[in-house]
Amino acid sequence: MTDPTLFTTAIDNASKVANTPLFTTVIDKLTGFRISLWAAEGEVRKQLIHDEYQKAKESGIIGMQYIENLRHTTNLIDTATKSAKYIDQEKPNDIKMDNDFFWNTVEHAKTISNEEMQELVAKIIAGEYNQPGTYSMSTLQTLKMLGREELELFEMMCSLCINTDQIPKQIFGFPDNIKHLLNSLRIDFGTLQTLQSLGLFLPNDMTRNIDNPEKKNFKINYLDKRILYKPTHESNFKIALPAFYSLSNTGKQILKNLNPKFNEDYFNWLKTNYKVPNYDLNEE
Repeated sequence: MTDPTLFTTAIDNASKVANTPLFTTVIDKLTGFRISLWAAEGEVRKQLIHDEYQKAKESGIIGMQYIENLRHTTNLIDTATKSAKYIDQEKPNDIKMDNDFFWNTVEHAKTISNEEMQELVAKIIAGEYNQPGTYSMSTLQTLKMLGREELELFEMMCSLCINTDQIPKQIFGFPDNIKHLLNSLRIDFGTLQTLQSLGLFLPNDMTRNIDNPEKKNFKINYLDKRILYKPTHESNFKIALPAFYSLSNTGKQILKNLNPKFNEDYFNWLKTNYKVPNYDLNEE
């Protein structure tokens, strides 16, 4: 059951950013009142909300509906407050009514009370507000299935991504030289399968060949680091990347709003164990 002080605290926080585009364009309309007026009317409104809440607790189904609406509005305002800092202040105050992703994501925000999930949804709402068409409806469906634990697992798994969206298949064979690292991250093949079932990773592993007719050096990227390779073969003009599991488009869209952490042990493991046929590590 929602405490009315959670609602009034949410509005206190929101009133500090209530003149930003998202509030004046969207949130004021959805809540039915101008949050920017809260500072002037706050004490009167707080007492009114407290009185209505006390009546609702004693009013059966209609009262429960009021309390549920209070909870939803609190979640929405909390998420919008987080979102305000990511909104482009120079963008014209409009969002098309046929932008189903935006409006459905705003509606979904009403159901989220966890801080971490609110922060993710806040960034996504802001991203779509700033640039409509950034996200797909499949991303919204995945958001609805994600809980805090799954989100943390996904962010942890992405700390193993190279070239932005690939995880080498070989690590899920659990070679002895990486078992300790995976155990410390709480990652196993079951973790990958869970994230695949949520649509964050594609279901099957894949390989990729890159033409290299000029036999140039090439690199793989691990977050903000890179590993360089040089060719050792005089006639093979392809770079055959080892098998990997790839993020889905949904996974890529959500990852843009997360912060996977660099892992020094994994970086060193890659330099020793990530082998590309006909290419050697270039440590120059």
